[in-house]
Amino acid sequence: MIGRRSLGMMAASLPGAALAQGAARPVRILVPFPGGGTMDLVARLFAPTIGQLLGAPMVIDNRPGGGTVIATQEAARAAPDGTTLLMASNSFTINPFIQRNLPYDGERDFAPLAHVAVLPHMLVVHPSLGVRDLAGLVALSRSRPGGLSYASYGTGTSNHLSTELLKARTGGDFTHVPYRGSGQWLPDLLEGRVHMVLGILAEVVPPVREGRLTPIALAHGQRLAAAPGVPSFAELGMPDFASNSWFGFFTNAAVPEATRARLEAAVRAPLAEPAIRARFGELWIEPTGQGAGDFAAFLRGERAQYAEAVRLAGLQPQ
Repeated sequence: MIGRRSLGMMAASLPGAALAQGAARPVRILVPFPGGGTMDLVARLFAPTIGQLLGAPMVIDNRPGGGTVIATQEAARAAPDGTTLLMASNSFTINPFIQRNLPYDGERDFAPLAHVAVLPHMLVVHPSLGVRDLAGLVALSRSRPGGLSYASYGTGTSNHLSTELLKARTGGDFTHVPYRGSGQWLPDLLEGRVHMVLGILAEVVPPVREGRLTPIALAHGQRLAAAPGVPSFAELGMPDFASNSWFGFFTNAAVPEATRARLEAAVRAPLAEPAIRARFGELWIEPTGQGAGDFAAFLRGERAQYAEAVRLAGLQPQ
């Protein structure tokens, strides 16, 4: 994770002449989700600083649909002049394994710029299960005919695939129940109609604090201030297990290297701003700030993990 001072120095080092290039041409951020969601919010928080550094007006272009394929295809087809950014998430690395004939190649057609934020998932269960730790949860699942049910944001989503990995690595007996977002699964979880979920903090921490859900473990590298009493999976002997929703910036792979460097610095710079970090804190979003090289390595790991998870889930490309 990059520090505020480093980000500020990096942004300040951008040549003034370079920042002025294309000042009359808008730079758009393609967002593959509707307005009002978390990714859209982050894009709009970042846009003013990015625009100031690039010397260009910014446009947030929401292109939902196709499991994020519509926006991603638009970004792949955009002119490689540095005026189009794609903001992507886990589906960028999941889609190649669950969708046939994608109209782009994520590795060939895109250059990663920066991984900027993550929404860690927390494993929570209904209190009626009477378990308070991972070992107890796994043992209970094995003892019950049919095991325990877990909710997801939908088949092929990050928390579905991550729970399949958890199932394989712990030997738990967990059965998938797909939903169309937390608006559907959260009421069922709170009523005990489904037993557990790996959910983002903003959705599960409030009912945990109210005693309506029991926290088991945080699928993150360390404990977080939002839930200081909840252990990480690393503490429980699973250091390589993570589940989250991440956000990162990409551009067309044909964009010249010098331009990509300017874009990378610009999209990382907002993380140095106290107001943005404070807003992230309010939403339980963790800033990351990985540069292009580290982000590329992260993506390789994501692809390997999701390839395994798709195999374990028995999914076939559609």
